[in-house]
Amino acid sequence: MTRMLALVALLASASAGATELVYTPINPSFGGNPLNGSFLLNKAQSQNDHKAEDESLSFEDQFKAALERNIISSLTRRISDGEVTEGTWDTGDYRIDVSAGDGSGVIVTITNLATGEVTIITMPSMG
Repeated sequence: MTRMLALVALLASASAGATELVYTPINPSFGGNPLNGSFLLNKAQSQNDHKAEDESLSFEDQFKAALERNIISSLTRRISDGEVTEGTWDTGDYRIDVSAGDGSGVIVTITNLATGEVTIITMPSMG
């Protein structure tokens, strides 16, 4: 009986063969085979259920935005040229108040009509 246990212990303790663990990445972004790229991209796109929202503006919205840019450009050009034109301009979403300061420059007050946020810009006179 002891011989049988010794034989089983001897067979169980035979040398085990082992090799190094070798990691091979699959994704080509991390060093994998470049031929896997299109396969992985197609697989990811087929699982993507997200659809981007169509944010194209209507003609009226594009025209309004272009008009606002034109008004703001005209105002900034006149102010930077020293041609202070006092007044109030409503561009739809914003109210722009331009006033001459107390001889020290120009004060531009921009009010966001949607949120009520007010921005005051004081520009010193250059001359």
